[in-house]
Amino acid sequence: MEGIKALSTGTKLVLAAGPLLFFSLFFTWQTPVIDYGRAGRAEALLDGWDFWGLLIGLVTLTLVTLVVIAQLTEVEMSPDVPWDLLTLGLGVVAFPLALVKNLTDADSAWASYVGVLLAAAVALGAYEMWAETSDRPSLLGRFRRGVSSTA
Repeated sequence: MEGIKALSTGTKLVLAAGPLLFFSLFFTWQTPVIDYGRAGRAEALLDGWDFWGLLIGLVTLTLVTLVVIAQLTEVEMSPDVPWDLLTLGLGVVAFPLALVKNLTDADSAWASYVGVLLAAAVALGAYEMWAETSDRPSLLGRFRRGVSSTA
């Protein structure tokens, strides 16, 4: 438990929202209605695993794996690779992919909207991780400073 408490907010956000985004692809993302003429109509329940969903899944899996290896293990990472920028790039790419998938899918279901929100959380977490290593302003830090307690 102490190991998790020691992680940054961005890392916690990526490690929480990333797997949830991946597993949300198994839920129903589309419910198009198919008309069979006089035979009737039926609702097709389609999960998130199409072309865009596969890209989202691969990006998310890569990002979470990279964060786990970099943050939770003692593995020596090559100093020649900009790992913080790679993490930022993967996290930020997940959001537009989920957004494009949601906008191009016909009859989006609740899981597609949850997926977009989770992808936004992954992107925010990746930004927070990058901001921490590059001395950039934190978005969540600004929010926390704006909220004051009255106690």
